[in-house]
Amino acid sequence: MDALFYWLQMKWIVFKRPDDEAARETLGFFAQILSEDHRLTSFDVRSEDEGKVYITYVEAENGTERTVWFDRESVEQLNRDMFGEPAGCGPDFETEDEEEQP
Repeated sequence: MDALFYWLQMKWIVFKRPDDEAARETLGFFAQILSEDHRLTSFDVRSEDEGKVYITYVEAENGTERTVWFDRESVEQLNRDMFGEPAGCGPDFETEDEEEQP
């Protein structure tokens, strides 16, 4: 689950910063770990809501498809830590809850 979570965090950063080559390389690194070490044939964001991001993946060994979720705030934390960006990255991002800056 850790590798899937780190892959998701990098996917979030690449979404926000598509020209960031280092982020894309790191995303590829985690995708390779998921494919080679954990033997997943596919993995992607299935959906997201205000509090969760759902990932669906398929295990190569038996073809089992599973969906897991990660806390959205935790997923977005790396982006905030690295770039000071607001939490939201997805299409439903709104700024209503952000505090006004002086």
